[in-house]
Amino acid sequence: MNSAQLFEIELFAQSLVKGAALGLYLTPKPGLVDMADAGAHPDLTLAKMEHSLEIIDDYLAELIRSLSDGERLLCQAVVGRRAEQVMLEECGTNTLKGYIFLSGLLLIARWHAGANNQERLRQTVARLAEEYFAIRGEEETNGRTARRRFRTGGIVQEALAGLPALFDCAVPAYLEGIGRFGCFTTASFFMLARLMQTVEDTTTLHRGGTMGLARLRRDGQSLERAITGQGDVIGLLTVLNDEYVRMNLTMGGVGDLLCLAYGYLTASGQLMGDAGGAHRSKPQISRRRCLAGN
Repeated sequence: MNSAQLFEIELFAQSLVKGAALGLYLTPKPGLVDMADAGAHPDLTLAKMEHSLEIIDDYLAELIRSLSDGERLLCQAVVGRRAEQVMLEECGTNTLKGYIFLSGLLLIARWHAGANNQERLRQTVARLAEEYFAIRGEEETNGRTARRRFRTGGIVQEALAGLPALFDCAVPAYLEGIGRFGCFTTASFFMLARLMQTVEDTTTLHRGGTMGLARLRRDGQSLERAITGQGDVIGLLTVLNDEYVRMNLTMGGVGDLLCLAYGYLTASGQLMGDAGGAHRSKPQISRRRCLAGN
């Protein structure tokens, strides 16, 4: 890989870090950490989440070094596990564990795909995911427990399918939102509504079971109706956040995909509006059934 291609990969990694920041700062997000509060995560703070962004930055840079040295996927998997351990030690919890996996997978796929071609990229993601799970298997996590208990594919099936939640749901929905409303912030909440309706979020299943997931989807429908009907979107989201805190309900899979979509949209030059200015916010979505969780 020549210096120009390496520079493109570094920009792609920077976009993924920026995407995580944009997803964090979108406010309000029911049950998730944002600029208003910690949602249903009493162990987290905005400052901890901001520190986790620095860890993500270092992690993706280390991945690029591994790829540049010609190392195999197993070595990159070790880099990811090390990033998870650093996150746990420095933040007291794995604040962005799902995003470590998803952003790393997408970055490695971008390297091997050789170009920012969407179809080639998603095919490469699927191939690498198959190789990864064949090599490493699955950890015993809350997400895996939920996948077994509720017979859902979650983040594993999402990766094996080439990230349909990103390419078939998130990106088209963001662009639809911009086209319909002409407003970055409104388009962001529009995408959030669609994600809530479609993602099989295993963090939601872990905390709230099938009733929690059904609640998430109903709330996504209510949010979309508020947006299209010019209702009180911020008021609705604030009420939902209060209710999710009371119910101990959250949506980590939605949050991870939100960040990933922002990163990809930034890298592909499709993120219209002020990406880093006053709003400090942005997400992702679409009507097709998404598989991702956490």
